Amino acid sequence: MSPSLVLRRFWTLEPAAYSLRVFIALAGITLLCWWRGDMASLIPLFLGAIASALAETDDDWPGRLAALLVTLACFVLASLAMELLFTHPWPLAVTLGLAAFGMTMLGAVSQRYATIANATLILTIYTLISLEQRGSPALGELWREPALLVGGAAWYGAISVAWCALFSRQPLQLAMARVYRELARYLGLKAALFEPLRGLDVESRRLELARQNGRVVEALNDAKERLFRRLEGQRASPRLARYLRLYFIAQDIHERASSSHSPYAELAEAFFHHDVLFRVQRVLQAQGEACRTLARGLLLKRSFDLAPSEQALVDLEASLAHLRGTLPAERQPLLPALEAVADNLATLGRALAGARHPERGVGGR
Repeated sequence: MSPSLVLRRFWTLEPAAYSLRVFIALAGITLLCWWRGDMASLIPLFLGAIASALAETDDDWPGRLAALLVTLACFVLASLAMELLFTHPWPLAVTLGLAAFGMTMLGAVSQRYATIANATLILTIYTLISLEQRGSPALGELWREPALLVGGAAWYGAISVAWCALFSRQPLQLAMARVYRELARYLGLKAALFEPLRGLDVESRRLELARQNGRVVEALNDAKERLFRRLEGQRASPRLARYLRLYFIAQDIHERASSSHSPYAELAEAFFHHDVLFRVQRVLQAQGEACRTLARGLLLKRSFDLAPSEQALVDLEASLAHLRGTLPAERQPLLPALEAVADNLATLGRALAGARHPERGVGGR
């Protein structure tokens, strides 16, 4: 595997960007302290940068800048309060209790404030640990520790805002790729239900399918939240509109794939000697693979191939046409259920085809 491909694959990993930002921030602090010969400032600067990284919110760069300013204000108040109250145990305990309660209530407002509140409480603990190690500072040096903590936090925050401005769509790419990966797994598990085996443990497969359905819903909700944060107070750009359309396509695929409640055991028994259920299974597997290649294409900017799933649909229709002319009368009642499955798969295939050029259908479903 070539180094360029390795780097591109590394870039598609969700923790990669976060880890790289933290590395740049900590490396920059280390170089600065080494150049100035002030290694005593290294730890508080590190702690401030780490607390700021924990307070990072998923926004566009103006939203992240606003969140950073709120975070720095909270950090200043928290660190100064700990410096002033460190030698007064009872007021310190009361302040910590009130701060924990207040931050918890603030976190109930939204996830953004919850993240900032948790990071502020962590910075409070960092400040207390630092005071425990070096003792209470003189009155003229009260500013030093808070300044270093907030300085480290501001340094990481500046890197985060600049990163968000340069790579604004990467979080959406990762979120949408995750949605289509989870859909691919869901379609694969759905295909397993159509395996024409007598005595198949359908309930255990249904249970696994239900678990995977929960993961799909979680991925869809995460992508929706990221999209809506970037749509707040602004018009959708063409690129943002493309991701919005891809989200609607994924939602449509999920609704189609989860809407069918076929009598799997009865179908397996009735069509045990016919290839139609294998055809259904093949279509679902091919459509799942198309979702997987679409997820990969979103990250690596590659096209995805729908030819296998389209051909599988053609073969399924041919198998159904043959079945209609040869089906015994006692099995006729199951034919509508089978045809409903085929229609659903055809609609799902059209939804997947729309993902080739999602910008053509923005605003509709």
